[in-house]
Amino acid sequence: MKWYFPRQLPGQVETEVTQRDQFSNDDVELSETIIREALQNSLDAAIDDRAEVKVSIRLVSVDDGLNPDFVESLVREQRIHAEAANLDLESVDKNYPTALVIEDFGTKGLTGSVNSRDEDNFSDFWRRHGKSHKTGKSRGRWGLGKLVYSSTSMIGAFFGVTIREGDQQPLLMGQTVLNLRKLDGIEYPPHGFFADLEGEGDPYREIAVPIKDQSLVSDFFQQFSLKRDKETGLSVIIPFPNPKFSIDALIGTAIANYFYPILTGQLTLSFDDLLIDEGSVRSLAHQYASDKLSDIDLLFDFIEGSCSLEDVSIYELKPSWSKNGRLSEEDFEPEDLKNARELYIDGKMIGLKLPLNLTRKDGTRIDTFFSVFIQQPESLSKGVDLYVRGGLTLPGEAKFRDRKALGAMIAEDEEICSFLGYAENAAHTQWIGSAEKLKQHYKAASKVVRSIKHALVEFYDLLSDNAEQVDENALRSFFWIEQPEADKSSNKKTKPKATPINIPPPPEPRPKDFAIRSVDGGFIVSTTSNADPVRFPQEVTVKVAGNPPIFSRC
Repeated sequence: MKWYFPRQLPGQVETEVTQRDQFSNDDVELSETIIREALQNSLDAAIDDRAEVKVSIRLVSVDDGLNPDFVESLVREQRIHAEAANLDLESVDKNYPTALVIEDFGTKGLTGSVNSRDEDNFSDFWRRHGKSHKTGKSRGRWGLGKLVYSSTSMIGAFFGVTIREGDQQPLLMGQTVLNLRKLDGIEYPPHGFFADLEGEGDPYREIAVPIKDQSLVSDFFQQFSLKRDKETGLSVIIPFPNPKFSIDALIGTAIANYFYPILTGQLTLSFDDLLIDEGSVRSLAHQYASDKLSDIDLLFDFIEGSCSLEDVSIYELKPSWSKNGRLSEEDFEPEDLKNARELYIDGKMIGLKLPLNLTRKDGTRIDTFFSVFIQQPESLSKGVDLYVRGGLTLPGEAKFRDRKALGAMIAEDEEICSFLGYAENAAHTQWIGSAEKLKQHYKAASKVVRSIKHALVEFYDLLSDNAEQVDENALRSFFWIEQPEADKSSNKKTKPKATPINIPPPPEPRPKDFAIRSVDGGFIVSTTSNADPVRFPQEVTVKVAGNPPIFSRC
């Protein structure tokens, strides 16, 4: 039924899809990745900057009217290829199919040509791997995010239905991403399509196009309970999702990762009948994300304050600050830093605007900026620092550790968003100064990335440097006095008791800078999520067993 599997040509280079490790590993869980990728793609596709994006996420099953025979007719041919690719299908229950359905509204849908390759969204989504045309404030850059859809499916497949402005006819296609495999003596590359085929028989003209059978498209809407009527946007259907997924877990993950655009009115989510918007996110965060977020009310008050700028003292640095690569007292007007420290001690929110000058690869110099905000509420139990680019938070950049304050680094200007977007890793959790895409677009970028990444921590250290804090138990284990005698008139003498010594726990071991994990055909050495950023950059020598041993320096 409608599946198209191009053959591996004899002279074609064999490729395996190894990038899945970037979306499910020790640092990032698959449930977190599916939420981050789906929501960032929807936000990127907003009709305009002022439009609120609405995303519906739900699990559909036989209990909702999903017909097992219909699902089997969709995936029967694909499953043969999945078995040939050595996917473990034992837990796939054909008699009780399920599907994870993700629909966005207030978005453009997959725009562009449907029967030729161009540089628009339709081709980027269905016909490109590892390449993207997103720029500016767009949250994606790698062209790999859609891999998470097939990775979420136990059979390695997903379907998409889109409606575009000016084209009310729904466009349905599907895709499977599997390992290189051989079936009946024929080799097949990773990607296959659920689609109609144009140019069939001519390998230079063959191209997968949306399903033309509108009765089949109508069945898709009915079977998977799609909410889309004539609204523009994209609906993604993932059959047989990983059984570890639960709606409750996805709710907590969505709030923890996207409370910023929800609080600022850019995003509304619904999980089945549960609505998460700027009015309900606070109470729902307590219910579903208390294990992921601490001091929720203080944190949300902080974010709302930094966006509204009410009662926030804003200071602007000298433009020369970034030349030193480090924020220091010399970058401030003396009176400004003194006033900021006093406000910090009083628990007030302080903002700092940091100007930057970037140089594009063609030599063009561009002025841009980003902002940092800091506050130390009296009742705060644990410090939290956020790093936000165009509404997307990057959890891997958190550095506060034992610093007890709330902090946010926020980049909203078009040019700084474009710059940092090229510096992000594929999972959009960290900025990497040596990123290849960054070097392709900007000059001398590594030093600038380092300055941006550390500005918030350095601002905290400057503010707290002279801040006096009282800790009544700090010297308790070193100085103590005897208690007075119980009763001098008593003949029985009471031995004085010493104040108990509060012995502090032993210090935690220093976090490891690197981790090693195995992959097919070798291994990967990467930094750990809790590596101390102060210890970087480093030069590392890797020794691999052999005769003689193999050394590699990186």
